[in-house]
Amino acid sequence: MSHQHPCLRIIPAAKPVLPDMLQRRLAIKPGVFSSLLIGLSFYVLLLGAAWLDGVLNLLYLHPGWHSLIYPLMTVYLLVLPPLIRKQLCEAVEEFQPLLPVPERGEQLFLQSLAIRRRYEWLSFLLGLTVGIFLLRPWDFSAPLIAGYAFLIGGLNFGLLGWFIYSGLNATRFLTLLHNRIRGLDVQTRALVTLSRWSLLIGFALAGGVVLGILSISVQGKFLIVDIFTYGGLVAIATFFFLRGVSSASSLVTQFRILKAIVLLFIVALLGTVGYYYLEGWNLLDGLYMTIITMTTIGFGEVAPLSKTGQLFTIFLSLTSVGIAGYTVSAVAAFVMEGDFKKFMRGRKMRKEIDKLRGHIILCGAGRVGLQTAIEFHKTNTSFVVVDQDQEAIEEILRLGEIPYLVGDATKDETLLLAGIERAKGVVVALCDDKDNAFVALSARSLNSNLRIVARLSDEENAAKLRKVGADDVVSTNVLGGLRLASLMIRPSVVTFL
Repeated sequence: MSHQHPCLRIIPAAKPVLPDMLQRRLAIKPGVFSSLLIGLSFYVLLLGAAWLDGVLNLLYLHPGWHSLIYPLMTVYLLVLPPLIRKQLCEAVEEFQPLLPVPERGEQLFLQSLAIRRRYEWLSFLLGLTVGIFLLRPWDFSAPLIAGYAFLIGGLNFGLLGWFIYSGLNATRFLTLLHNRIRGLDVQTRALVTLSRWSLLIGFALAGGVVLGILSISVQGKFLIVDIFTYGGLVAIATFFFLRGVSSASSLVTQFRILKAIVLLFIVALLGTVGYYYLEGWNLLDGLYMTIITMTTIGFGEVAPLSKTGQLFTIFLSLTSVGIAGYTVSAVAAFVMEGDFKKFMRGRKMRKEIDKLRGHIILCGAGRVGLQTAIEFHKTNTSFVVVDQDQEAIEEILRLGEIPYLVGDATKDETLLLAGIERAKGVVVALCDDKDNAFVALSARSLNSNLRIVARLSDEENAAKLRKVGADDVVSTNVLGGLRLASLMIRPSVVTFL
């Protein structure tokens, strides 16, 4: 029996991507085995070129693994697309039930795979051009080896350029899905999926960057342009992750400090590696020079700089000083503007909710929800407030330390976060009968033993609310009218009650 993921079965219906097209042109079915076969063929081609050029013995003057760099990079970049598609499929599947308007998972997956052929080729050609410029095959004395570096090395960097474009395209699609999700706490769950995807792409790209650096180091030549180029690729890898963690506008302030620290780390790493390769300093001296440049302390150079080192220091100072200032301001804002307090309070609320047993979930923090919360608070009833409006929840929090969730109560995920499996009842106090019906239906499906009391705005919907799971319905209009009449006819009795 096949255990293939359902949405992966529809890949043949999607437009084939560029790496798959290249393998099909060779009459090879895309896959891990075919990628290994192509890599082995490229290695045999390298040996043949070295033998014809009469430099086969020189090929192994370097450590033996150096000759495997180009074939390994080819295999790596051909194996990646199927693995990335599988992860993309799982990410789309996690997003699908969270969307306000549910869509078929297969349809969403096809949309995530949709990329423009023109941009595919453009990114491939751009990567190929950059790769040839970095590899400098014209510096090779052996003509066939130079041709091998031109073709195979250029192909690898072209595939790397394609991977950057396709990764950006898929990340953009997932970000758009994330922005369609309503409710902060549900967004937080989706943010984990998006961040995991972004981090995976970033690490995958980092693997390609490492292999690319090794392919340059085989020649023993590292120029300042190489440092900048690979620094740019690392920055793109970082962007994938930061794109994920900062896409939810309501969570940007919370993750701004993380962005700043990651950027600071990247700049420090690039500066250290740059001085290591350009000036031949050890890593500690390179890090020391980078830090004093970033902080503008100005203690002086570790050693006299070459012209290339001076240009690199100018570039480093222009970029790193601003990033260091941004990091300091982000940390200060995180502490001074209350973001740190909100972050810690949110973590505390989650822990408190996880401890609750036999509590009541109050869905809706409007005027009716506020009065309900007041009565619960007076009687020391354990309850959790759920609403999308942070300001409405703040009104209830004036009563005291009350567990709450900022989220859409019509979503199963929000109710699960509120501990509905452990709750004894749900009060549905939203303004719209349709939303109340959705909440009652979801709550009943998640916990059949709940007592559900729902607010009713239109008397015609009473039977429908009971049908979807409400045990009792309460019309605020009817109750208000009864109390008004009673106060007029029997004021003493109402006052006594």
